[in-house]
Amino acid sequence: LDLGIRGVWQPQVEALFDIKVIDTDAPSHRTRSPEAILESGAKEKKRVYEQAVVERRGNFTPIVLSVDGLLHREAEHFLKRIAANLAHKWEKPYSQMCGYIRARLTYAIIRATSLCLRGSRVKWRSGLGMDDGAPLY
Repeated sequence: LDLGIRGVWQPQVEALFDIKVIDTDAPSHRTRSPEAILESGAKEKKRVYEQAVVERRGNFTPIVLSVDGLLHREAEHFLKRIAANLAHKWEKPYSQMCGYIRARLTYAIIRATSLCLRGSRVKWRSGLGMDDGAPLY
């Protein structure tokens, strides 16, 4: 599970989230619609994490989206809930918060996609700062 937030759906109940980004344009997905691809991704996440969620007595919501920014209906519902909560807390219009969240999500998708394509900017340093590497054995 990627994320746990208390009080999203019910007061004092942990909401558990797992995020999956799918390339709906991949050759293996050409025969299905993007909505069907996202739906199957959400069902897979629910199947995998069902037992863990029951053990933690929480609510599970899969956050499934495409690399193009298309959201599964449950992810859309979650973002609307967050927008409503932020609008209330920050005393801003709901529509403004929806736009804010969409923009933040778009930048996060672009950043993640770019990182997958080009790799990290941080170079891995061998030896982890140790001269002789003895602690690695």
